[in-house]
Amino acid sequence: MLALDLSPDLIFHNATVYTLAERQPTAQALAIKDGRIVAVGADVEIQPLAGPATQRIDLAGRTVLPSVFDSHNHLLQVGVKLTRLRLDECRSPAEMMELVRARAAETPPGHWIVGEGWNEGNFIDADPPGRLPTRWDIDPATDQHPVILMRFFNTDVVNSVALRLAGITRATPDPVGGEIGRDAAGEPNGLLRAAAKLLVRNLLPQPTLGELKQAIHLGCQEMNRYGITSVLDPGLYPYEIAAYQAVVAEGRIARDDGRRNVPVSVRLNLMPSWHGFREEETEAELEARARGLGIASGLGDEWLRLGGLKMAIDGGTSSHTAWMYDPFEGKTHVGDFNRLDPQTLRRHFHTAQELGWDVGIHTCGDRAMDAVVDAFAAVAHSTPWPDARHSVIHAYFPSARALAQMAEHRIAAVIQPTFLYWEGDLIFRDVGEGRAANYKPARRYLDHGVVLCATSDIPSTVSPDPFAGLYALVTRKNNLGHLVAADQAISREEALRAYTINGTWLTREESLKGTLAPGKLADLIVIDRDYFTVPDEAIKEIQVLMTMVGGQFVYSAT
Repeated sequence: MLALDLSPDLIFHNATVYTLAERQPTAQALAIKDGRIVAVGADVEIQPLAGPATQRIDLAGRTVLPSVFDSHNHLLQVGVKLTRLRLDECRSPAEMMELVRARAAETPPGHWIVGEGWNEGNFIDADPPGRLPTRWDIDPATDQHPVILMRFFNTDVVNSVALRLAGITRATPDPVGGEIGRDAAGEPNGLLRAAAKLLVRNLLPQPTLGELKQAIHLGCQEMNRYGITSVLDPGLYPYEIAAYQAVVAEGRIARDDGRRNVPVSVRLNLMPSWHGFREEETEAELEARARGLGIASGLGDEWLRLGGLKMAIDGGTSSHTAWMYDPFEGKTHVGDFNRLDPQTLRRHFHTAQELGWDVGIHTCGDRAMDAVVDAFAAVAHSTPWPDARHSVIHAYFPSARALAQMAEHRIAAVIQPTFLYWEGDLIFRDVGEGRAANYKPARRYLDHGVVLCATSDIPSTVSPDPFAGLYALVTRKNNLGHLVAADQAISREEALRAYTINGTWLTREESLKGTLAPGKLADLIVIDRDYFTVPDEAIKEIQVLMTMVGGQFVYSAT
């Protein structure tokens, strides 16, 4: 009879461990076996558990934290972006065009050139600074290729070739919920906002399964660098969900030694796209997406799981496509960027609740947020579901009424402190000082008892770096050092919880991950300094040294 070896596979010791668990918030050591944490405590308690085969790692006092659950992260899009022109660091339209010109020289005529990530807030070398690019910038770089350059959020700029392919002329009306940019004479200038983006985006060739699988692997590697080991990827179409399933299934193939591979290096929660996105999808098709297979939120395992349905009601503030009560600064009229009227919202929420689907809905404007939360509350009263895990995604400007209803019905706020950090000054430009004082009010959400989840929304921002986001939550400073609604700062522990355990509430995985406690998955990070004791300004400089998923190292800085 074989002896059963109960000794840990690995022990971290001589560490500073912050578990976020109530029973034992700090420790010196932890033990891992079969991908789970089996013991946490002092060195003298944990080290004697080692057996002959146990790997021991002396961390020399370094800090261990639960790894990050980025619960609004377009990981697949990140992987796709890594194969395209990277425009995040461009300081002018001219710099972008140099990249286009270089790509055109190696791309067969007629093939698409795609770039992502430009931000006019970075255009400090433009004349004037912050000038938006147009087709007249792109056209000299190539007239042989259709070109689309995607802003970090909700606006694209395309060249004349792409406009011709899309049939966009001065006579083309603005689509519902979108805007075609035009010059003083009424000619399209290449800028496409909100729903107008789809006029060209829908012409892009759909990636192959092989390309999508490559993108998922690239996205996972990128997330691991920042200590992210779980994501909730929102707004996926069936072919993208199929690619995720294929990647995870291939990872489960047994190795020569009979053990299983780690399917991927990030735990994947998927949100199917639902209402508020593509106009060409009929309501019947979208209803079938929710009803047809008889499944609902939560189906899956610790590697691949279905989250809620992803919806959208409006655009964003920096692109001036959010649904607001009052005009954006410098404008005299309120744009109607509402994609779903209140009656339609209620009908869709009711369907989801009836079927057992959670809903996460993109909501940026103050008027949009009232409409969304009112609809959630109405459905909660008419069709009670005590375990619903609905969420307002972005949640920029909550009213007092919205806050009260979110607390009453346990509707989470899924915010992006990365937006505050990288784009904090733009909010003053767009909505002014008064409305900016209520921008992503983390303190107000927590004080009202609202579940607060902190996320990156990469690639709709510069970087998924959680420590830039933690810095923004704790200090309310952006990357220029300017304060944004300073009274909405929260504590370091509250901020870290928003990046870890709080996200697991959305996916019903509180018992699996988010804290470092016996029985939980061994998903953790080792960082180069103590998050809880460094000066505030040093939080954003913290680097991840090691990332572990299920007891296996998936990233090392050395």
